[in-house]
Amino acid sequence: MEDIVADRLLQLNREFYDTFAEAFRDSRAPTEPGLERILQRVCPGARVLDLGCGPGRLASLLPAGCSYTGVDYSAELLRAAVEFHSAESDSAAGASVGEAPVDIRFVQADLVSDPWSELVRPDPGGDGYDWVILRAVLHHIPGFERRCSVVQRATRVLGPQGMVVIANWQFLRIERLRRRLLSWDQICLQERDVDPGDYLLDWQRNGYGIRYVHLVDEAETHQLADHAGLQIDDLFFADGHTNDLTLYAILRPRRDG
Repeated sequence: MEDIVADRLLQLNREFYDTFAEAFRDSRAPTEPGLERILQRVCPGARVLDLGCGPGRLASLLPAGCSYTGVDYSAELLRAAVEFHSAESDSAAGASVGEAPVDIRFVQADLVSDPWSELVRPDPGGDGYDWVILRAVLHHIPGFERRCSVVQRATRVLGPQGMVVIANWQFLRIERLRRRLLSWDQICLQERDVDPGDYLLDWQRNGYGIRYVHLVDEAETHQLADHAGLQIDDLFFADGHTNDLTLYAILRPRRDG
């Protein structure tokens, strides 16, 4: 894919999420079964990095004493995240005496073009993150090399026993979502301009919008892991009415030899 096309698709999604930040936040469930399965493995006090955090709801699901860093390029989504957690903090004040709260911070950075891995280090000389979560974000990044670069940089900020989670929308499995696919001429592109597995989806909540999405399937999940020096610890489908709307992968650094 040419850089000019990738930049067009990235800008399309930036405009979408800045325009529909609140509607998108309100459309998401607080959690999903697949995410709950991941969270069962997160220990109290863990350091968690949420890349492409959106409204940052993962922070409210973590066990006591965790530190959470959410990264997103959208100022509007981060504003919605701050509002959500401020309201949640006010409503929970005094509710859990003696339980260490989750330490939350947000960083505005573009995962493709900004040096975010330098901006999110827990502390100078620290051990890195116990969990790096890429949930519903890689499928918005055009081009395998760009997706691979993000996963590689996620690996570099891991602690000694750290794990990477990637979770991607399997939208072609749902007829309702397949009906929302658009032709590329909607944004003055042609199919030959993009990669196999690239699609456009419409949005019809509180207005009309268009998003770019890529289908990160099982084969590409294995490729991403391999290129980043990771091995798959667990791979499973979950979520949605048919329990297969999202493909989750828990990855750990490969121990060669």
